[in-house]
Amino acid sequence: MTRKTALTDPTARWRDAPIAPIGGERSSDRCAAPAAESPAAESPAAESPAAVPPATAAPPLESLQETDTVGPAIDPNAPGDEGPRGIVARLATVRNSSWLASAALHLLFLIVLALLTYRLGGTERGLLIEGVWSGPDSATPLESITLAEATADHQSEQQDLPVEVDLSIVSKHIADASIIAPQQASAIEDNALVGLQTGGATTAAERVVFLGGGGLSARTPEGRKKYGDQYGATRQSEMAVENALRWLAEHQRDDGSWSFDLRLSPCDGRCRNGKKANDDTPTPSTAATGLALLAFLGAGYTPDVGPYQEVVQRGLYYLRSTAAESEFGYDWQQGGSMYGQGIALMAISEALGMTKHEDRFDSDLYHYAERGTRFTVIAQHDSGSWGYTPGSPGDTTLTGWQILSLIGARKAGIETRSDTFTRAKEFLMSVREGPEFQFGYRTPKAEKTTTAIALTLLIYLGQTPGHTLFDEAIDKLAEQGPTLTNVYHDYYATLALHHFRHRDWESWNNQLRDHLVRTQATEGHEAGSWHFRDQWGDVGGRVYTTAMCALTLEVYYRFLPLYDAPPDFPL
Repeated sequence: MTRKTALTDPTARWRDAPIAPIGGERSSDRCAAPAAESPAAESPAAESPAAVPPATAAPPLESLQETDTVGPAIDPNAPGDEGPRGIVARLATVRNSSWLASAALHLLFLIVLALLTYRLGGTERGLLIEGVWSGPDSATPLESITLAEATADHQSEQQDLPVEVDLSIVSKHIADASIIAPQQASAIEDNALVGLQTGGATTAAERVVFLGGGGLSARTPEGRKKYGDQYGATRQSEMAVENALRWLAEHQRDDGSWSFDLRLSPCDGRCRNGKKANDDTPTPSTAATGLALLAFLGAGYTPDVGPYQEVVQRGLYYLRSTAAESEFGYDWQQGGSMYGQGIALMAISEALGMTKHEDRFDSDLYHYAERGTRFTVIAQHDSGSWGYTPGSPGDTTLTGWQILSLIGARKAGIETRSDTFTRAKEFLMSVREGPEFQFGYRTPKAEKTTTAIALTLLIYLGQTPGHTLFDEAIDKLAEQGPTLTNVYHDYYATLALHHFRHRDWESWNNQLRDHLVRTQATEGHEAGSWHFRDQWGDVGGRVYTTAMCALTLEVYYRFLPLYDAPPDFPL
C-alpha cells in the first residue's frame, strides 16, 4: 500500500492547495483580525448617528482605569452628547467590537457547517473541503479507509497524507454503481453446479490461468540425465530417441524440408508406409517439417547446440522461406491446412525460446513468431475453434495444435489477443459430453483421442488437480492405459499424465516406453522409425509416426511438469 502524493493521485478531487507556513497565523486568527483592527466607526452599530459619540482620541490607559473607579454621576435627562450611551453604543466600543465580530463570524461558520455534508481531502500542500447541500431525504454514505501502519522511519508530516488503496475493480465506474443483495437465495442451475465442482468457476472465461511450470530448461545433456532418471527414461529409450533423430535427419530434403510422402527424395520409396497415394487429405510440408523439428528441439538440439545443428538450421530456414506474407501475418498453410500453420508456428516458437539468452534473442525468429502468431489469432473462428481454413468452424484436433503453438509463443515472449485462450476453452467445453469431462471431435459425442487432447489442453489453460469430475477423467485416462498403436492419443495422454503427476504414471510410462523401444524398426532404410496402422498413422505415414513417438519418449525432459516447482531459470 503506497501513500498518495500529488504526482501519483489520478483522481480530480485531489488538488493542490497552498498551506500556511508552520508557525504562522491560524485560520481563526485570519477570520478575527479584520474585526479586531477595524475602528469603532466601521461596526454595524456605527450606522446610527444618535448612538455614536463624537470621534475622539482614546484616553490613556491610566485615565480609563481612574474613570472606571470613580465615575461622575450621569443625568439621564441630559440632552445631546452629554446624555448616557445605550447598550448598542457600549457594544460599539473598540474593546467590545473585536470579540463581537469574532463571535458572529464563528457562529456563521458553525451554521454553514451544519448545513453542509463535507469531506476533507488534499495533498502534502494543504487540505480541500468538498461539500454538497444536504436535504432532509438525502443519505450520506460513510467511507472507511484503513491506513497503513506507520513505520519508524516515516516522518511525522507524511503520516497524515492520504494512502492509495489497491482494489480489484471490475468496472472503472464502480464508485457510481449500486450493489443490491438479493433477499432470497437463488437456485443453482445444474450447469453452474458442474462448473463449481470442477474448479470453482461457472464459465470458461473465469478459469483461464497460465501456470508457471512447463519450461524448456531441461533440454540439455544434464537435464536429460537428471529428469530422465527422475521421471522414468532408460538407456534403451534414450537410444531409441537418438535412432529416431538419425532416421529423420536422413530423410530431410535438399531444401531443408520434410515430406510425409516417402516416394520423394531422399527416400525414393525405400521406406514403406508413406502417405497414401490416393489420399487427398491436406498434408503440407510445413507440417512435416515443423513436426520433425520439434523432435530435434525436444532432445535439446538447436542451430547452435548438438550434433544436428545444420539439420535444424536448414529446417528453420525452410519454414522462414515458405512463410507467405499477408496483411494478417505469416501463413504456413500451404494449400489450405491450418495443421501446417499450427505445427510450423510451434517449431518456430520453441526454437525462439531455446535460443533466447537473458534479454538477447534471435530477432529473425522473433519476427516470424510474432507475425505467425498474429495470423493464427486472427484465423480463430467465432466459436473459439480453428478449422482447416482461417475463420472456418473447427474441431478438437486442429484446435489443439493452435493452442499449443500459441502457448509456446507466449512462453517465448510473444503477446496474443487477450480473449484468444478464453474463447478456445469455451469451444472445448462446448464439445464436452457432460457432466463428465469426456470430449468429442466437433460435437459432444465423446471419443478417446479427442478426450485425451482436450484434457491436455485444459491443463495448459489452467485446470488444476483437486476437482472431482476433472480428476475422475484423468483417472479414467490412466486406467484405460495406452492404445500402443494410436500415437496421437498416446502422445497427448502421456503429456496430460506427466503434467498432472498422476499416481499411475509409472505404470503408464513403463508400458508405453517399453512398447516403443520394442517396436522401433532396426533394419534397412527404415531403421530407427515407427509405423502403426491407424486413422492418423495412415495419413501422416512413417514420418508422422516416427516424430510423434520420439516426442513421446522425450516427455521426461521436453517439458517440465506444470505442477512441479519451476527451476531457478525456467525458459
